[in-house]
Parts: sequence; structure tokens; C-alpha cells
Amino acid sequence: MANKVLSPTAWTRRLQVTTSVYSVVTTIGTALVLGYITPELLLARTDIAPSDIDGFLVGFRITGIAFLLLNAVGIAALWDKAWVFWTILATDLFQGIGFFFVDWPGTGLRGLGILGTYLTDVGGGILGLVLLGFALRYRTAWAYQRH
Repeated sequence: MANKVLSPTAWTRRLQVTTSVYSVVTTIGTALVLGYITPELLLARTDIAPSDIDGFLVGFRITGIAFLLLNAVGIAALWDKAWVFWTILATDLFQGIGFFFVDWPGTGLRGLGILGTYLTDVGGGILGLVLLGFALRYRTAWAYQRH
């Protein structure tokens, strides 16, 4: 089977720039939320038993650091690599779905913490849906046209 030639569409560069810029936002938002949740905050604002706080924080931080690193990959969207597209597509879709599973009372999020969560989870979910739409439409990463 012959290789198909790919050429950029009017959307290719726009999608890459949007993904890269928004990945900066989601990386900052994730870092903000990670720094916001402390043992002291959890003790003051949640119903988590003091004996469970350390376990909660370990899981929360592992998840947060994983998303922080994966969001940072999206900054490389300008490199025009398919693996960046597929990585950020999966990351943003999972982050968007994760929004519906946040234990809001358990986290004690308020103010900037909630803003950070909206920026990362809701915004990431929207970007993930946009990327998915382009992937379905063009059947390639970054909205390239097959010839």
C-alpha cells in the first residue's frame, strides 16, 4: 500500500498554536491546584479524618503530577508531532471526565483552587473534544489532509 501524502489544512497551525497555548494554561492551573491543597487546608475545610489526610494527599498529588507532566507535553504541539497530538487528546479527555469525579467537599477547594480546576478540567475537556472532532474529521493528527 502506498503512503498517503499529508498536507496542512487551514486548521493545522491554528490547532497546534491553540493546543500549545492552552497547555501552558492547564499546566499552570494544575500546578496551582496542587499547591493549593495542603494538609492544613484539608484539616480546616473538609470532613476527611485526620488519619486519612496523608493517604488522600498521596493519591491526589500522584494524579496531579501525572496531569501536570502530561499537560506540559501539549506545549510541544508546535513541534508538529503526531504523538503530541494523541497524548494531549487523551490527557484532555481524561481530565475533562475527571471533573465530574472531583470530591469537591473532600478537597476543600475554594477561590483560586476552583478556578484552577475549571481551567484545567473543564477547559481541557473542551480542548479534548475539539481535538477529537478534528481527528474524526481528518482521520489524522493536527487536521492534516490526506491525498
